[in-house]
Amino acid sequence: MKDIKAGKKIRIEDVKALLSRAVHIKDKNHVEEMVNRIISDGKDKLQIILDFDQTLTKQHVNGNRCLTSFGIFGECKQLPSSYKADSSALYRYYRALEIDPKLTREQKMEYMLEWYIKAQDLLRGYDFDCQEIHEVVAQTRVPLRDGSDMMLKALDEASIPVLVFSAGLGDIVSAILKYHGALRKNVQVISNFLNWEGSQLNGFKGNVIHAYNKNEHAIENSDYFQVDECLEEYLNHFDIVLVDDQTMNVINALLQLII
Repeated sequence: MKDIKAGKKIRIEDVKALLSRAVHIKDKNHVEEMVNRIISDGKDKLQIILDFDQTLTKQHVNGNRCLTSFGIFGECKQLPSSYKADSSALYRYYRALEIDPKLTREQKMEYMLEWYIKAQDLLRGYDFDCQEIHEVVAQTRVPLRDGSDMMLKALDEASIPVLVFSAGLGDIVSAILKYHGALRKNVQVISNFLNWEGSQLNGFKGNVIHAYNKNEHAIENSDYFQVDECLEEYLNHFDIVLVDDQTMNVINALLQLII
């Protein structure tokens, strides 16, 4: 820290977490300039934007893929089997379109909007006690990435705003954050929240948020392609790419330089 305050330029080699085999960087000079600019600007100009499903949460544990927020919602016993079957059918059809390399981004955006509108229509007319959401979250116990508690605690203490921007189900996202004690005063969740009419579900509140309108350069993790085959595409869109890293080591290391 003394060297930083003295004006030393930070290099990638100075940040141990960036030397991990899981870390891939296409333009090292650009990343070094970016990191030094963030450090120079200070924490008062910093805001953190996080995706949730399999980004803030882990992707897998002991070889088993972790459920997404919609997947956890599907575990609710109040939902009829017909809903679960129809929801699964929509996933199989539209997920293949979402990751189809032959489709343009514009085409995918249309399909994603169509998917979410149909998914929303499925969530109408069911009596549903929202207390079960917290019960299912406690039962599934989807873990946050290692070091998430340290990261969120440091951001809270430094009064740095955190936006959790998710194309998942906001009610589940918020419940998981609460379960882990991570829904702090500086954290705001922007997602698809359930809408009620009395005790019955009535779709989502407001406009739907999907993978291709939540972020200008959203690229979803895919079961259909190997990481090595699409790594170059990731590197063309992101400054730093982590491959199968179930931790927050990189962001925590960078925060230590900033806060």
